Amino acid sequence: MASRRVAASSVDWLTMASRVPETQKQMFNAFKGKSDGYLRRVLSLPAEMPKINFTAYKARIAIPGMVEEFEKQYSAIQIPYPADSYSKQIDEIQKEVTVETETFIKESEGRIAKLQAELAEWQKMIPYDQMTMEEMVEAFPDKSVNVANPTLWPHTPEDQPGYVAKEGAEE
Repeated sequence: MASRRVAASSVDWLTMASRVPETQKQMFNAFKGKSDGYLRRVLSLPAEMPKINFTAYKARIAIPGMVEEFEKQYSAIQIPYPADSYSKQIDEIQKEVTVETETFIKESEGRIAKLQAELAEWQKMIPYDQMTMEEMVEAFPDKSVNVANPTLWPHTPEDQPGYVAKEGAEE
């Protein structure tokens, strides 16, 4: 009986181990060892309560009704097994996580397609060290030098990185 209960809730350790990062393998192995110890202890116990030969006791005990009372109490013993109150919650969480995972996968596939298109665009481009200035301006118009104002240095204090105003100086 105990082995049937354990078998119904067994863990797929190989699948779980394949998902454990290398940095946490030692903790995982300790957890698995502790779980296996608990499993061995449960499996070492009998599935049912041991049978007692009450007829032998009736022949040896002279007090009338005493053995019958013990037999009645022994047969009435019910060992409670904890009710499964978490499986429904786990199933609900698993459904939610499945939906989130599928959404993430779809979004990731969209990002992958977009990035692959961008990569194809970059692969079609001439390598920057082989470009002429005209090709550079055509490929990267935002990075090109403005012919009307060829200086690259910002002229206002707000545009200058690390600008610190001097005391007493007007801006």
